[in-house]
Amino acid sequence: MELEQRLGLYQVFIKLYEHNRVLLDEILQLENTSSKSVTSIKLLYLQGVVQGQQAYLITNLLEGKTQKLLQPQGIWTLGRDYSLAIPIPDQRLSRRHGVIQYIPHQGFYLIDLNSTNGSFINGEPVRKRNLLRDGDRVRLGSLAFTFFLCNEAYTLDEVPPDVLEQLAAFANASNMATACPEEVRLQSSVGRQTQMANEEDTALFGKGKNLDSSPSAINSHLSPVQQSAILDRFFNQQR
Repeated sequence: MELEQRLGLYQVFIKLYEHNRVLLDEILQLENTSSKSVTSIKLLYLQGVVQGQQAYLITNLLEGKTQKLLQPQGIWTLGRDYSLAIPIPDQRLSRRHGVIQYIPHQGFYLIDLNSTNGSFINGEPVRKRNLLRDGDRVRLGSLAFTFFLCNEAYTLDEVPPDVLEQLAAFANASNMATACPEEVRLQSSVGRQTQMANEEDTALFGKGKNLDSSPSAINSHLSPVQQSAILDRFFNQQR
């Protein structure tokens, strides 16, 4: 039984090699790619959106950038020809490979324009035209992408007040950090210096040393920064 399964797979391999050697090479190359490289592959998609009487496409098939495509007739052409609505520089696509057409009250259809390498939805060839459904896997030649459908819109409830308060707090903290980074740094530095002065004062008096109360004697044990911090505390207490 196992021998028959292997023989069947071998025959499939030979048939694929004879009819589409380039595609087989790509499959083998993808199989040998490290898992890190595979996860970095950008997923391609095309989404049909219906809002009232208007229909449009959103896709990242064009240079990998997400774009919104409006077409007054509801017809988007795909292929290698740069004059098409969605031009794809892929040699396995025909110049005018296929069309996505929106028909009101029905949906988006994929139509193959007698292309050389064909069009497929979920692995099944497109004979004439096929209605696209949410989540369909579409392949034109060697170009594969996922189709999404959006024809409903909902108005959600307002955000709870406590969430808004948290968002406002995050925004204020971010604005302060970006607007006055130098001021925040100086305040932090002065705070650390004041703490150091407090610790040293406590250590000196805690040890019971007989220190001269004259300014010159105190200054000999304190750095200029610590002296300044002590003066600041003194003036703050006098207010």
